[in-house]
Amino acid sequence: MDPAPRSPNAGPSLSRAEFAARYRAASRTLWVVAVSVVRDGALAEDVVQEAAVVALGKLEQFDPATSFEAWMCQMVRYVALNQARKRARQASPADPSGLPEAPAPAAPVSQASVGTFGQLLAGQVDFDDDVRRALDALDETPRACLLLRTVMDLSYVRIAELLAIPEGTAMSHVHRARRAMRIALASRRKGGPA
Repeated sequence: MDPAPRSPNAGPSLSRAEFAARYRAASRTLWVVAVSVVRDGALAEDVVQEAAVVALGKLEQFDPATSFEAWMCQMVRYVALNQARKRARQASPADPSGLPEAPAPAAPVSQASVGTFGQLLAGQVDFDDDVRRALDALDETPRACLLLRTVMDLSYVRIAELLAIPEGTAMSHVHRARRAMRIALASRRKGGPA
């Protein structure tokens, strides 16, 4: 699925230098969108770079009067979804090596394992694994909404624009994803299943 074709009344397309500048400015957001789909930081970097190559080939389709970041987010999502499908096809039940490796089960996190200022105390490295498992349990779009809101501190309007979804849907995804994360992490803290 390609982004909408450029209108005939649109001005000149971006130069490669303008593309590079806008790409650099958007790169962190693009990476967050990619990682929300592929759930692997290194692969997300590859996805963002591949999306840039695809976008450069379609640069004449971009309307500079529209949001470059939203256009690129769509490119990144398409490339990331293709990568995720490719990895899923390559993985077989006997050989799950194409899928992200699941961390070993972690010890439960107790209230006493967090210091007064919210920092993790010594020996709490498993907490990151618990957060990752809880994030991985979310569907792709709610995960993207949550990461864009929490990590990038984007407004719901901006998230909706970047992911091409209604603003209310973005808000709902963030609310439900936060709730699911709280439940999953509280369950782990109590030592129960997530």
